[in-house]
Amino acid sequence: MPQTNRYLAPSFPVSIKPLSLGLGLNLRFVWILVILAIFSFLLVSVYQLNAYTAEIYFIRDAEKKIAGLSQENKALEINLAKADSLRNVGEYVHNFEKAGKIEYIRVLENTALAR
Repeated sequence: MPQTNRYLAPSFPVSIKPLSLGLGLNLRFVWILVILAIFSFLLVSVYQLNAYTAEIYFIRDAEKKIAGLSQENKALEINLAKADSLRNVGEYVHNFEKAGKIEYIRVLENTALAR
């Protein structure tokens, strides 16, 4: 029985050279470089996302501190207005001593007060 070739491929061995891109670079080396580049871009993007998230939290904390300081400032302004009001002057002056006889002295056209 004669041996017939049932395959479409030739029976002789075919050697396929690796695809060369010039300068001694083959396709496997290029794929390794591409995978390394993708992996490094992925790491950089994770790092940048982490830094961005940290900045968001820092800004949120700073806004909370600003709001708290604004409320404290308003309370201090209200207390200052209460302290400076004329209604409360009587409470602050009760420790003062009433002046008796006031004598004025004129020296070189300037006025001075003596007690």
